[in-house]
Amino acid sequence: MSFNEKSVLERIDRKKGVKLLMDLVDIHSPTGSEKGMSAYLAERFRKMGLEVKLQEVEDNRFNCIGTLPGSGAGPSLMFNGHMDTSLTGVEEHDLPVLGEMHDGFRPKAFIEDGFVRGLGAWNMKHSLAAYIMAADAIIKSKVKLKGDLVIAGVVGEIEKTPVDTLTRPYRGSLYRGAGCGTRFLATHGIQTDYAVIGEINDLHISIAHPGYCWFKITCRGTFTRTTAISRGVNAIQKMTQVIAAVDEWGRRYTEREKRLYQQRVRGHPYAVIKPNVNIGAIEGGLPFKPTWSTAVCNLYVDVRTLPGKPLIEVEEELNEVLGKLRRKDPEVDVDAEMYMSNPGAELSNPNSPVVQAAEKAIRKVRGRKPGRLPDEFASYWCDINILNRMGVEAITVGPGHEREARWDGKGEYCKVTDLVGGAKVYALMALELCGKERQELTAERKGYR
Repeated sequence: MSFNEKSVLERIDRKKGVKLLMDLVDIHSPTGSEKGMSAYLAERFRKMGLEVKLQEVEDNRFNCIGTLPGSGAGPSLMFNGHMDTSLTGVEEHDLPVLGEMHDGFRPKAFIEDGFVRGLGAWNMKHSLAAYIMAADAIIKSKVKLKGDLVIAGVVGEIEKTPVDTLTRPYRGSLYRGAGCGTRFLATHGIQTDYAVIGEINDLHISIAHPGYCWFKITCRGTFTRTTAISRGVNAIQKMTQVIAAVDEWGRRYTEREKRLYQQRVRGHPYAVIKPNVNIGAIEGGLPFKPTWSTAVCNLYVDVRTLPGKPLIEVEEELNEVLGKLRRKDPEVDVDAEMYMSNPGAELSNPNSPVVQAAEKAIRKVRGRKPGRLPDEFASYWCDINILNRMGVEAITVGPGHEREARWDGKGEYCKVTDLVGGAKVYALMALELCGKERQELTAERKGYR
């Protein structure tokens, strides 16, 4: 390890990093309400000596960008992290999914057994904290960078979209996510050579992520009452056939597409995608009056897709499944509507300098090269898809492990040692990429092999 690297790593402050993460968790920032996070980051960046820019994505929603300028001779690197949380921290919104509201799902941080707990602790305020810890250590070490180091806190990454349902419309900024912040960032002047997204993956490297398309499947029946049940067609009962068929198709689809992608990328250890299919919501009938059987029932389905796959092909395949049901049972009156889509993407050059920098940094921090990306990190969409499609060479490297920091039934949490390890990896990556001149980082462009 070089003198500069040792000097920087010595200045990564564990205690201040924990305090920082807890401060971020304490800021309530569901999708659409990220303004408090933007203001906090802007003030923090200014105190660090970074150049600060606020981008107004829509009313009261701001991306916050802090830049540590280099001399101009080196490539630029962006650490990108979303400020909105997966859940709202409000029981009215979250209980239908969670079933029980533990303290770890609320925007109030606390420490327990070596973990920082609270809403946003792993998705992904832990990485925003680690980015700042890394940049702060570089500044305090007085190491001069040749390329710009950028930290971007973005709004609206969480997978959600406005939709009208049977009983209510889900509209407004709370439902406008799906990467709208990074999409605005990249199309309004913030471009770097390389980027890292710190989504949780146990400091593995991911160079590809799936896309997704969402379908509203509607099953129609004939209204009747309990007293005349034989004269009606219960849409909910018919939907049970649809659920079974979609579930069976989804399992086959996932295994087939996963296998095809591994063949396409020739088993590359960092290009692992498991395109799952999930039945996420159902609606129909009147809970306060179950004496009526419903004439309409909606099912909401999430289908993950491979990079480059035409989404219309997924729609056609799902319609074939529903068509078989209709032919088998004429009383199954069912159709599907795609109401949201977001494409996947992959790094065009798997030998990119950003991949090499991540490998070196992880080896120095952990004592070993990262292995194959585990399947549990291979199904989520994230903002690297937008950046790679925009020409920025972007990868995912994030602290924390699925088995330790996802849903244990008690909320989100991040192990303190993972937070510090992530900060060290990010600091070393910044020194490797921004500390050299461009010609020193010329990488041989290779395909997947």
